[in-house]
Amino acid sequence: MNNGRGQDDRFFKAKKDCCGCAACMNACPKKAITMEPDDDGYLYPVVDKVLCVECELCKKVCAFQNISVNREEPLSVYAAINKNQSVLSNSASGGLFAALASLVFAKGGVVFGSAFNDDIEPEHIGIENPKDMKKIQGSKYVQSSINNTFIEAEQYLKQGKIVLYTGTPCQIAGLKSYLNKDYDNLITADLICHGVPSAEFFKGYIKYLEGKLNGKIIDFKFRDKSRGWGFMEKVVYEKHGAVREKFIVPIASYYYNYFLHGDIYRESCYECKYAGSSKQGDFTMGDYWGIERAHPEINTTGGVSVLLVNSKRGMALIGSLAEHLILIPSTFEQARAQNEQLSKPISKSNKRENILKMWRDGGYQAVADEYYGRNKQQIILFKIKLLVPQPVKKVIKILLGK
Repeated sequence: MNNGRGQDDRFFKAKKDCCGCAACMNACPKKAITMEPDDDGYLYPVVDKVLCVECELCKKVCAFQNISVNREEPLSVYAAINKNQSVLSNSASGGLFAALASLVFAKGGVVFGSAFNDDIEPEHIGIENPKDMKKIQGSKYVQSSINNTFIEAEQYLKQGKIVLYTGTPCQIAGLKSYLNKDYDNLITADLICHGVPSAEFFKGYIKYLEGKLNGKIIDFKFRDKSRGWGFMEKVVYEKHGAVREKFIVPIASYYYNYFLHGDIYRESCYECKYAGSSKQGDFTMGDYWGIERAHPEINTTGGVSVLLVNSKRGMALIGSLAEHLILIPSTFEQARAQNEQLSKPISKSNKRENILKMWRDGGYQAVADEYYGRNKQQIILFKIKLLVPQPVKKVIKILLGK
């Protein structure tokens, strides 16, 4: 039976004009819109024309196409480190998000962020119990499904609860456009986002790992700190009734490597209107890359966050945040020196189309075979380098005059 489902041009003329924030889906009064993956795995709105009453609200609510951005620099900038060592060790960078969430939980509020479900698929959820914080902590370098969380956040706001909603800048812009009202009890925080791969592409990577490990993955961390602040995947999996762990360096992960080089982002990311100083949240959070040069006095061992304060509401919360964080004043120029997305969108990779074609034609196995075949020697050399003790590396550098 033909139910009239299918894409039409009310949403976008070209795919670069849709960021996948799902504001249109949340706003549709007839629930006629769903977010569906295209042939490359990226989510786009699809309309059920039988249910659609052509109210055009879906088009009006699109912030990515309709709402201009404010390009003023942040009101204040800080390097931030959580004072709680346990919280810091479980955070991707400096534990800034956990500090913000603590303020909201203390007032009986709700925190929204991205979590992996039981199938290791990223989706936004709202939590009210601090014990559930671990679900939404940590970086997730893949586009999260918003689902109906804009509607849920609005319901909490109308009940008078404090809501902290975190996401990419385009997701925060989508939420604000959907709400179409400024709530005093809403706090928003966006991320320094370099771009998002699709959940479908990531799902293939998980299947690839499960095949290599001969086990079922039950948890995944893009950024594990047990071996220092940086980029280290940690895979937790079940095999023969036992729970095991696997650490993977970026060069040994085709997904991570392609992510870091901007090879697999959705079309809109390469022309992102929210790059530079045009952030959408009361706060902007991210890693303070280049902190050693900007603030050599800071101990960076456990990770350091950069905090951009973009609104008067954000400024009003700095005093409370200082109870949880070590805050070192910085500047926007220092913060963006090695955070490219604070200056401009990343350029589209010339490898992108070939990678996606391989994925469409042969799935994740074809992508993996090509990547590991091409990079086999570099991966082996890197693993050998990791085995060399640090004191020996220092001696070698001295002998080489470095």
